[in-house]
Amino acid sequence: MNFDVVVKSFTIKTKVNYLKDAVLPTNSIWDAQFVYSTACKLANIAVAEQQKLTTEIKPDNSIVTQADKLVEDTAIAALANPDNDTYVIGEETIKELSQAQLDQALAGSCYIIDPIDGTVPYASLTPLWGISIGFADKGELAEGCIILPGTFEAIITHQGKVLYGKGVGELPKFEQLVELSPELKNNCDHPSRVLVINQLIAKTKQVEGLTRGVTTYYSIVFPYVYLAQGRMAGICAGLNIWDAAAGSAILRNLGFYQSFIDGTPLSFNITQDYDFSKFKQGQARSRQMMIASKDQQFSQALVTCIK
Repeated sequence: MNFDVVVKSFTIKTKVNYLKDAVLPTNSIWDAQFVYSTACKLANIAVAEQQKLTTEIKPDNSIVTQADKLVEDTAIAALANPDNDTYVIGEETIKELSQAQLDQALAGSCYIIDPIDGTVPYASLTPLWGISIGFADKGELAEGCIILPGTFEAIITHQGKVLYGKGVGELPKFEQLVELSPELKNNCDHPSRVLVINQLIAKTKQVEGLTRGVTTYYSIVFPYVYLAQGRMAGICAGLNIWDAAAGSAILRNLGFYQSFIDGTPLSFNITQDYDFSKFKQGQARSRQMMIASKDQQFSQALVTCIK
């Protein structure tokens, strides 16, 4: 099946405005300027620690560095406030929680942290890594911030909008961030035709019938940031909650279509969309592979190409 033919066959249909139809939760906890300042400080710590790396192999055979732990501990110290019913779920510390503590976090206001998304490129001194902070209010994913220190880029939700900036030699100041448009043509002159699949799909699935470019990253933060701008065309990946939380919330605020590979739309209720039964093993994976793009029909066509 030719992917482009499938997509073009849907162009005469009425487009759905997912941003207009979405009902985003409102909350007073997410302070975008404070979160952004915190994320930039975490990025500075990670960059400094990159010069004195030590690594370990986790039970799932992925690697972790001393920076992952330091960045996450610093984020928890800055963001968690149990007295205000505000908690942090992090990739490196979730297995230390009791079931009662996890339930409390999922029911309250909860930051969801990936201290270094893309630990392999980070440890290899390549720039394809980032800091990811998502936020859920009463279990519903609502806000996100991603920092890309290697390319001096940042993206964050703020009052129902999404702000983006790219610095020169340093991360941009919060006031330098500009609003991204839900219309991709307003963000870049030539929206991308590149589709992103994660490592698991690349290693276990076949992709057939595509006339578009396909790439895979060892992190998901770059595809999320670039999809939001139109520099990527779509993402298909199975992810842990800390991998997806920030990026998925950012795309939600921009009105992107997000679903499971069987076509079921994401609910953005994190206990419905992710399986926490193995949190003691450091896993909280999406219940299926997930698809994200600007258009539902585009996503459906992409699914037909993954065997």
